[in-house]
Order: sequence, then C-alpha cells, then structure tokens
Amino acid sequence: MDTMPQFVAKAARLCRSVAAMLIAGVLRRLDSAEVEARLAARPRREQITVTALVLIALFLAALLAAQGGVWGMLAFGALVVFLGR
Repeated sequence: MDTMPQFVAKAARLCRSVAAMLIAGVLRRLDSAEVEARLAARPRREQITVTALVLIALFLAALLAAQGGVWGMLAFGALVVFLGR
C-alpha cells in the first residue's frame, strides 16, 4: 500500500501528463512527450502553476458545456478526445 507522499507524487505525475497531453493537443507542432519534458525542466512552482491552470480551464470548460445539456457534454467529450489524439 502506498503512503500519502507516494500517492501525491503519483497523482502529480498523472495531472502533469494530462496537462501536457492537452497542451500538445492545442499546440499541434509539439507532441505530448516533448511538452511533458519541457514542463519537467521547469521549476516546481511553474510546473504546478501550468498544470493547475490547464486543469482549471478544463473544469471550467466542462461547466460551460454542461449548460448545453446532453449535447453540450457530447461536444465537450468530443473536443477532449480530439485534443487527446
């Protein structure tokens, strides 16, 4: 069983990977691994800031899409899949 610091470290890596995937989806000239490497090269505070801002933007986009009901959530899901490819 993982201890709390190990769990937090795994969660942070996962969040940073998701943020890198979404950034790479927007910036088509970079792939996800390159974005993640660039992000890992930054100081820890900047890593946290970039990751938090990307995930907050994703959350706010989900809230906005939820206002459109089922069709809005379907469009949001399609957008996330499109960016993730």
